[in-house]
Amino acid sequence: MGSNISKETGNKSGKSPLEKVLDRKEILENIIDHSPVIAFLWTADNTPEEKWPVEYVSANVTQLGYTVEDFISGRLLYADIVYGEDLERVERSLEKSRVEGKSFFDQEYRVVLASGDIRWVDERTYLQRDENGTVTHYQGTIFDITDQKNNELLCEKALKEQKDLEDIINNSSTMVFLWRAEEFWPADYASDNVSRLGYSAEDFVLGRIVYGDLIHPDDYNVVKDELEQRCNEGYDDYTHEYRVLTKAGELWWVNEKTVIKRDLNGNVTHFQGIVQDITKQKVSEIALDEALVKQNDLLSRKQALETIVNHSPVVAFLWKAGEDDEKELWPVEFVSDNITQFGYDVDDFLSGDLLYGNIIHADDLPEVQLELSDICQEGGKMFVKEYRILTRSGDIRWVEEQTFIQRDDEGKVTDYQGVIQDITERKGSGC
Repeated sequence: MGSNISKETGNKSGKSPLEKVLDRKEILENIIDHSPVIAFLWTADNTPEEKWPVEYVSANVTQLGYTVEDFISGRLLYADIVYGEDLERVERSLEKSRVEGKSFFDQEYRVVLASGDIRWVDERTYLQRDENGTVTHYQGTIFDITDQKNNELLCEKALKEQKDLEDIINNSSTMVFLWRAEEFWPADYASDNVSRLGYSAEDFVLGRIVYGDLIHPDDYNVVKDELEQRCNEGYDDYTHEYRVLTKAGELWWVNEKTVIKRDLNGNVTHFQGIVQDITKQKVSEIALDEALVKQNDLLSRKQALETIVNHSPVVAFLWKAGEDDEKELWPVEFVSDNITQFGYDVDDFLSGDLLYGNIIHADDLPEVQLELSDICQEGGKMFVKEYRILTRSGDIRWVEEQTFIQRDDEGKVTDYQGVIQDITERKGSGC
């Protein structure tokens, strides 16, 4: 009895070694056929017309819309399903592995399904060689990585767009900050072009300098109090003009536009800020305001303009702001007599026969309209622009316009008070 027990435990199944091998093969095929991994055995006897004939493919090739018979019969070669734009790259890489004596080949590429859809796969293949080292077969698997690849491509695209945006910002005068809602506004992020202020982005991020230290002492409390008020009143944005001091001690005027960030409980956590250098515009605005105040103390606005401007190269205008500046092109309510330097008379404009937009060069007019419109919509007070105009004789002259935007008590733009100056010689010299 003991002997019988021993025989039974030694071979419970009663199967021969060959049967056991076949059982294992069946189990393995069953695992593969129910997995996302498709197994192939390709012959290495390629010709230009026949690339990678298939000697074996697992039944789950149906994932691609094909049958085992499609490949085994020779009706379909593996190269036939490799996406055309990737085929040459795959060939070169496989050939390189073969020539260099490598035993393994790994490549990502696209295949075309029977439906015509395109999917990304990761191929991992063993190069089988004979006793002379000649490759006879490729034993490999392919695995669908389309979702992973799409995510990678989306990530690459997002990173490129981010880099492009950062390049645009860093090559402009617009500085970007992410400040924590703490005293003096320490920064978690600063664009590289903060170097214009004399500091590096790291100086801010590492806390060597906080943004509040830059704000002019006479402006700091006003900025702090107004921002605090906006936060307390539940606003999500904040805009203010104030002065900052660079590391070299230079005084800048900046316009800050900030988004106030809150957590789920409504508590303010951060400020996302865009800081624009407006020193040139602000200096012009202040100078113009001061000039107008002084002039009003002596004469009426028109008398002052006539007295001062008519004896200078600067031509003064008072333009009416229409309901649609893109169509009305700035009717003129006042123009100084020295408009004659461009060949026109005062009556040409005051009669309405000629609008100011009519003399702006056609190639420059859309940009002038767009920039003026943007400044008006953003609540700006000053418009500074260089562009070309046409004289009565048809000559082209470059001018610089500096205009103060007037508004009524409701903030609606009513007119534009500005001056233009001929800068053709300066533009021509390249200065």
